[in-house]
Amino acid sequence: MRAVVLRQFGDPKQLKIEDVPTPVPGAGEALVAVRAAGINPSDVKNVKGAMHGTTLPRIPGRDFAGVVVRGPENLVDQEVWGTGGDLGFTRDGSHAEFILLPIAAITPKPRAISMEAAGSAGVTFVTAWSAMVVAADISRGDAVVIIGAAGGVGAAAVQIAKARGARVMGCVRSADDIASVRDDGADEVIDTTSTDPIEAAKSFTGGRGAEVVFDSSGFMFAEAIEAAGIGGRIPVIAAPTDGKASFNLRNLYRKELRICGVDTRLLDAVECAKLLAQMAPGFESGEYKVKPASARPLKEVVEAYEAAGQGERVVLRPDR
Repeated sequence: MRAVVLRQFGDPKQLKIEDVPTPVPGAGEALVAVRAAGINPSDVKNVKGAMHGTTLPRIPGRDFAGVVVRGPENLVDQEVWGTGGDLGFTRDGSHAEFILLPIAAITPKPRAISMEAAGSAGVTFVTAWSAMVVAADISRGDAVVIIGAAGGVGAAAVQIAKARGARVMGCVRSADDIASVRDDGADEVIDTTSTDPIEAAKSFTGGRGAEVVFDSSGFMFAEAIEAAGIGGRIPVIAAPTDGKASFNLRNLYRKELRICGVDTRLLDAVECAKLLAQMAPGFESGEYKVKPASARPLKEVVEAYEAAGQGERVVLRPDR
């Protein structure tokens, strides 16, 4: 099969397509023909050597959608999707014509979405679900502030919070993004380059502060502390390059805030399949929508990784 093989960390320009043996499924495994595989920021960082725990050589790629071609008879020809914190790091990933998976990592693709949408949804929605539902336990009536609401994870978080009955204020860094965040369901959207998010959060909540503040960017932890109300929950998924944040510790304990770190790298493909199965009805109903991604054939992997590194949403099509 054709596959992207990462043999040394470095610039994406060194990536090449190689002919490697097609995996043969053993007991408890299935072989999926990959029809679409997103390139996430963590995939780009992985190629550069900026992620921990990766063993080489390795086929990168966390997200996938495709068709089961070998394995248990009841799974063959089934359209499936998935992602995993092990895929592309300690287990060969999806940037190839085929991917070998444990049967427990196989879950049906929602029929309402395309292969390309399903193949680029995994990391963003699993991360948002882990933050919004597992960590923050959002419930009906909660006031939620989402910083970075126009990004992939932020947009998914807006949709998930709204589906669970929350009131959502989205924060963006460009007026051009306001309309898309409103389309995702946000009740209010502010541009943080011209509006103070702390004051906006107070206004949005009648002065009490938000029940949940989610900074998907990792750069506004101090503001999240101030925007949260008494007993507020703050899931954390990212950090500045140096990993450091300066904030008012006094306000953290006086408000009795709960800070919860979320690292989806700890969730393997089996654990992610369980979360995607929980989200599937939202995709079937249209509550959850995947941001469009530009599709590129496998042979354009270098250009695809470079585009993804510039913030473009890209999905590889190994079948082309």
